[in-house]
This record gives sequence, structure tokens and C-alpha cells, in this order.
Amino acid sequence: TKAKCRPGQEVVIGGWKTTAGKFRSLMVGVYKGEHLVYAGIVGTGYGAGTLKRIMPELKAAGASKSPFSGKSAPLGGKDVRWLKPELVAEIEYAGWTGDGMVRQASFKGLRKDKPASEVETETSRTDTPDRDKNADAEMSEPMVRKDSRATQGSSRWASSATVTVLGIAITKPDKVLWPGAGDGAPVTKRDLAAYFEAVGEWLLPHIEGRPCSILRAPDGINGEKFFQRHVMPGMSKVLEEVRVSDDHKPYLQVGSTEGLIAIAQTAGLELHPWNCAPGKVDVPGRLVFDLDPAPDVDFADVIKAAKEMRARLDAVGLTGFCKTTGGKGLHVVTPLSYALRDAVTWKEAKAFAQKVCSQMTADSPNRYLVNMSKSQRSRKIFLDYLRNDRKSTAVAPLSPRARAGATVSMPITWSQVKAGLHTTRFTVRTAPALIKRGNAWDGYDDAAASLKAAIKKLAL
Repeated sequence: TKAKCRPGQEVVIGGWKTTAGKFRSLMVGVYKGEHLVYAGIVGTGYGAGTLKRIMPELKAAGASKSPFSGKSAPLGGKDVRWLKPELVAEIEYAGWTGDGMVRQASFKGLRKDKPASEVETETSRTDTPDRDKNADAEMSEPMVRKDSRATQGSSRWASSATVTVLGIAITKPDKVLWPGAGDGAPVTKRDLAAYFEAVGEWLLPHIEGRPCSILRAPDGINGEKFFQRHVMPGMSKVLEEVRVSDDHKPYLQVGSTEGLIAIAQTAGLELHPWNCAPGKVDVPGRLVFDLDPAPDVDFADVIKAAKEMRARLDAVGLTGFCKTTGGKGLHVVTPLSYALRDAVTWKEAKAFAQKVCSQMTADSPNRYLVNMSKSQRSRKIFLDYLRNDRKSTAVAPLSPRARAGATVSMPITWSQVKAGLHTTRFTVRTAPALIKRGNAWDGYDDAAASLKAAIKKLAL
């Protein structure tokens, strides 16, 4: 019998995060002396019954300020609820990161028998199960080369042996997927797995609960590439499947960082989720406007187009967020409220998106177009509204792209959308450190607005 064993730990609950007003994860810490030190989030293990039991206690322990101390203390925001450091949770986890955060923690229950003040780290950070596991895997390999440019500063050894990342076996870890990432060093399967581990916390909220197509490149970006939309035989058990009413084949879905790493194991380079609400394939959860320039269009014009799109959305009560595409274009994304009173059909969502793009084109016919005719593309930006349909997809925020330079689709602030923006600087090497400095899309969930109201303002 093969069983997956994970270490356990008590932690103090210092807050909880929400998505669109609904519970998402716990924020936890451990004591060092008299200070509660942040130890990351606990993102799984919450069934409906569990939430019903713990929510009254979370609300009763509400506080006006953060209980965490030190440099690692997280910032607040509209999606964060602080708590008095009174509640103790029992968790399972995969290990500790180098900066003292729990990896892939799962909630097991509340502990009533232990005071919060007694909760400390039960294993030293230099002797954690995760460190031992990785060390054993690496020590079994020929230590040929250590590359200081490896993702997240982790050691990368030249070897063909299988390695493990968060319990997921990565075969042929030194298989080159990208020849380079702007730094002269190739990007391997191991690097891709490390990248997904590093950005999983920020990436997952944009793909969880939605069918997700995967662009795979088993021989790297210069080899054959293909899309995988449906569940295939032999698929990792950490991946999910979802059935859609008009298709007899179940679709692939990713709901955990382990799932992202399983995607890396299959050389899955790009993530293209549906734009539905989580768990509701028939309900639009966001709109994506793809600003796709012809080769002869200056990027400065794409920046102007993104700002104009933002202004038009703002005029009808919607908030636009910007991200790079990993190529020459930009995406403007607006989150939608999918509460029963606000929900619209995909037909309505697509018609709205088309109307916005058509109005921009009518006002500036020399700059924009809304059809895909290549003969008319010269010196113009294609305003692609077609991603706003039931089974249509758009590349996920922070997804790598199967393009030269190992670029990613990077969320950026509007203050960054200006002259001097170089989209190629956002790569699988650079993005993890950049996203840790601050969430460019802070407030995204709270910005979700009613498309019904926007449709009335646009006079559709």
C-alpha cells in the first residue's frame, strides 16, 4: 500500500481572506517569543460543513488590526479580515519555504485544548520534512552544476533523475522547455515546476473552479505543441475534472498548486481558463478585452488603447485591470458580479463586449478594427471581444507563454501602463520576485460589478 504522509502542525489564526465576499483561506502564524510571526495561508480543507462550524468563531474573534509582527507580516486590504490571535488550527502541510511559509497547508480542524500562546514551530526550519525530501532527491543525483540563476534561488543540478516538488514527481527535470529567459540560461521542467510553486497562491484564484485548456510542448517551445482540453488517461489524481452539459467528455480543471506542478510534469506551458464564474460554467465571471496589434503598430498605441478601454468601462460602472499577454499586446480584464441578481447570459456578455469594441472602432476607425481580416489589419489594433463566450478562453494571469524568452502574462498596475513598459521583462525567472513585492491587482475581487447595470448604461 502506498500512502501519502504529510506532517502536522498547530498554528494560530490571525485572519482570513475572501473572494467576492466569500471565505477563501486562513492566514496563520506561530509564536516566536511574544511575537506572532506570519507563516502563510491555509488554502484547502474547507468543506461546506467545516465552514458552517468555524465561521461563527472566526467572526466572534474579529479584530480591527493585524496581529502579525515582523517583516513578513502581510498587508491588509478589502479582502482581508483580521482576527484576535486566539484560535488555534491543526493543519497538514507539505513543508516550509526558505522564508518560513507553510507549503500547501490543509485545514484539519480547530484545537480547543491548546492556548494560542503555546503555538510554536514544531520542527526546526533546517530540518523540515520538505527540506529532507528535496535534499534526498538532490543528493541521489550527480551534482554536476549549480546555477545561481535558478528560479526562486533554489539549487538546480544538471541531472536526468526524477525529482519531487510538493510531492509531485518530475521526470526528466532537466528537459529544456525554453532555450532561455533573457538571461542566457535554459528553462527546464524543474524550473517550470518551481515557478508554479512560487506563484500558485496568486495564480490559482483566476483558474480555480473553471475548465482550463493547457498548451503542452513535450519537446519544448521549438517542438510540437498541442492543446489539451479534456481529461486524458493516466492524468494525475491531483488534477480535477468537470463535466459540461453539452459535452460527454469531462474537461480538465486545476484547483491546487500541486495541480499546477502536475501540469509542469506534462510540459504544460500555458494555462487558458474559461472566463466563467467559479463552479458556474454558464455564468460569466469576467470579461477579457484582448488588444492585439498588427506587427507595424507601435506599442505606445497599444498603451493608449488600454487606457481608452479602461475609461469606457469605468463610464458604465465597471473596473478594468491590465495585464501583459506575454507577447506584443495587452489584456484589459473586468471582474463581474455573479450574484443571482447580477448574473447575465453569455449571449448578453458577448454582445456587451462587442458593443464596447464597436464603439471604439467607430470613433477611431484608423486605429482599431473588430474583425479578424488580415487584409485590414495593417497599422491597426484588433479589439478581440470573442474571448467572452461560454467555451472561449484567455491566457491566465501569471501563466507562462510558449514563446521565446519564457515570458508570462503579467498583472500590472495602471501606473505601469505608460511609456517605457517592456513586456518581455516579465518572465518565469523574474515574475515570482515581482509578484511578492505587491499584488498589482489588489482589490480585484471587491471590484466585481453588475454587468446588468453596465448594459443599461451602454443602452444595448
